[in-house]
Amino acid sequence: MSTELLYAEDIDFRLNWPPGRTSQLARKGKLPHYVLPDGSIRLRWEEIEPLVQHVQTAPAVAKGGSADG
Repeated sequence: MSTELLYAEDIDFRLNWPPGRTSQLARKGKLPHYVLPDGSIRLRWEEIEPLVQHVQTAPAVAKGGSADG
């Protein structure tokens, strides 16, 4: 397991979030994070990745036709 601490901006980039979203969620206690003595936030990808859930969507319904033919 990597022990590399990442900047919040790195997590924003990996998840395609707007800048600042990771910091905001971390400060609200919704993401596991580390606060350095200067107050900056760092995170471990290995602790964030399991929180990301795959949501299965329903198959698309064909448009324009009826089931009867």
